[in-house]
Amino acid sequence: MKQANVSTELLQTFVTVVESGGFIRAAQHLYKTQSTVSQQIRKLETELDTNLFATSGRRRLLTPAGEQFLGYAKRWLALQDEALFALAKNSLAAEIRLGVSHSLSEGVLPELLAQFSRAYPHVNLVVETGYGNELIQRYDSGDYDLILTLEREPLAGKVIGTAAMVWIGKAGSEWSGLHPLRLAGYQGACEFRQAATHALDQAGIPWQIVYSTNSLAALMAAVRAGLAVTVRADCAVSAGLAILAPPPSVPELPTISVVLRNRTLSEASEWLAEALQKTGLQAA
Repeated sequence: MKQANVSTELLQTFVTVVESGGFIRAAQHLYKTQSTVSQQIRKLETELDTNLFATSGRRRLLTPAGEQFLGYAKRWLALQDEALFALAKNSLAAEIRLGVSHSLSEGVLPELLAQFSRAYPHVNLVVETGYGNELIQRYDSGDYDLILTLEREPLAGKVIGTAAMVWIGKAGSEWSGLHPLRLAGYQGACEFRQAATHALDQAGIPWQIVYSTNSLAALMAAVRAGLAVTVRADCAVSAGLAILAPPPSVPELPTISVVLRNRTLSEASEWLAEALQKTGLQAA
C-alpha cells in the first residue's frame, strides 16, 4: 500500500473548502485562485487514492470517505497547532536575566518571581542583586534582559514607583547630638548611604560609618538596637524603629525612584515586566 504524503497546506485547503461552503469561497478565504484550490483538492485525493467530493448537479458534496477524513484532517491541523504552540512557548526565552538593586530584593519580589516560574516553567530565570550604577552598566553591556534599580534622577527606563527617604533610628530615640554621628548603611555605592553622607556634609555634621552590610534585616537590627541611625525609604520603618527629625541645618533628603528597564519583547519578559509594574515595588 502506497504511503500518502499529505501536506498541511492540502489539509487546510480541504477543511476550508468544506467549512466555507465551496471552492469559490475557499479561494477567497485562502487568497488563492479557484483553479489552485481545485488542483490542491485533486492532489490530496490522489495522495489518499480516494474521492473526497462527488458532483451533484452544480454542487460538490463530500463523499462518505470525505466526511470521515474531515474529522481526521481537523484533528491533524489542531494537533499541529498545539505542537507549534508548545514549542513556541518553550522557546520564548531560554533564559531571562534580571538584575535587582539590593534594597528591592526583599518584600514581595521573591513571591512574584515564584509566580513567574510557575507560569513559565521552561524559562530559566536568573536573578542577581547589586547596586544601581553597576546594574545599569551591565545592562547597557547586555548582561541583563531586565533590571530594577533605585535612582534619584533617572535618565532612562520607566519609573514604576517612588518613595521618600527618611532618617531612621531606634524607636523612642531622638536625633543624636554626638559627633561624629554614627551611621549604618549598605556597603558600596548605595543611593541611601550617599544621600545620608551628602546631607550631613552639607550641614557640616561629622559622621562615621560604624555598621556596613548588604542585608536589610541585619541593617535594621543594628538600628533597632540603637547602634546607629540610617537612611532608608519611609516604608522600611517597622516595629522597634522610628523616623527621626534631623536639625534644621540638615538638607531635606531626596525622593528615590524604582526604575524598570526591559530590553526584550518575548511573552515571558513582558509578563514579568507587567507584573513588576502592577506589584508596586517599594524600596526598603
